[in-house]
Amino acid sequence: MKKLLWNYCKLLGSLGLIVGFALGFLYGIGGFFHDLLLTEINRGTYLALNALWGMPLIFGCIGLGLGALIALLQGAMQKIKH
Repeated sequence: MKKLLWNYCKLLGSLGLIVGFALGFLYGIGGFFHDLLLTEINRGTYLALNALWGMPLIFGCIGLGLGALIALLQGAMQKIKH
């Protein structure tokens, strides 16, 4: 059970981290260039650039939580079967 839990947490946590980094990069850099070209650099730009570290952290934690939940549910289903 511990190995199953670790595998699911590692898989979904890593996937969440990668997806969060990609989305944070697009949001942060896209927001920066949007502000640079259309308006001026302000506090909103700073908040958009915080997505570069914030979104991977949030998505990674969600992935770890989902991995743990799936592993626990799968372990419970296996115990019910046997």
